[in-house]
Amino acid sequence: MKKITLSIALMLCAFLASAHAVWIETALKGTKNKSQDVRVYLGEYAENQRDSVTHWFSNLKDVKLYVTVPDGKREEIAIKENGNHLAGNFIPATDGNYTLSISHTVETIYGETKIEYYATATVIVGKETPSQLSASTALAVVPAAEEPKGTVGLTVLRDKLPLAAAKIEAISPDGWVKEFKSNDKGEASFVPLQSGQYLLEVSANEKTPGTHNGKPYKTVAHIVTHCINVKK
Repeated sequence: MKKITLSIALMLCAFLASAHAVWIETALKGTKNKSQDVRVYLGEYAENQRDSVTHWFSNLKDVKLYVTVPDGKREEIAIKENGNHLAGNFIPATDGNYTLSISHTVETIYGETKIEYYATATVIVGKETPSQLSASTALAVVPAAEEPKGTVGLTVLRDKLPLAAAKIEAISPDGWVKEFKSNDKGEASFVPLQSGQYLLEVSANEKTPGTHNGKPYKTVAHIVTHCINVKK
C-alpha cells in the first residue's frame, strides 16, 4: 500500500509540475531613465491562476531574472517575493529593445523528468532595435510582432536553430487556448480570438537520460513562455 501511495504521489507531483509555467509580465513600452516594473509568475495562465510564492514547488523561488540591454550586455535584476509573484525593476538608460529572460533548472526530478523553465519578455524604449529573444534562452519563442494585428506569426528556436514539431499553446486573457505545432522551419501562426495580453507557451521534450543532483532522469522537458499584446 505504501508503494502504491508513493507512486500516486509521484505521478501527481509530475502532473502539477508539468502543468504549471513560469512567465514574465511587464509593460511593453518603457521610458528612458524611468523605472520599469517587472513581475514573475508561476501558475496556470489559462485558469487565471497565479500561485502564492510561498507555495511555489521545488526551488522555483530561486529563479534569476536578467535583462539584456540594446548593446547586448546582460545584467541581473534583483527580485523579491510579493504575494503571488516575484517583483523587480530596472531603469532603461537608452532607446531600443530590452529583453527580459529567465532560465531555470528545477531541482527536483518529477517522474524521471528534469524540467527546464524559460521565460522572456520585451520592453521597447523609444526607437526599436533588433530583438535579442532568439539568443536569450536555450528554447525561444520569437513573435513576428509584439503588438500583432490579425494573424499572429512566431518562430520556435532551440539553441538559435529552428525547431520543428514543438508543441505551442496560445492562451488568451479569458482562458481560450489554441494548440498547434511548429513546421519544419520552426514557424507557426494562429488567429487570436480577442485582443489583450496572450501568453505563448512552447514545450519540447528531449529524451536524453542523465543525472541531476544525484537522481536519474530519462527525459528533459523544456518549457518557454512569452507574453504579447494582441490588437484587434
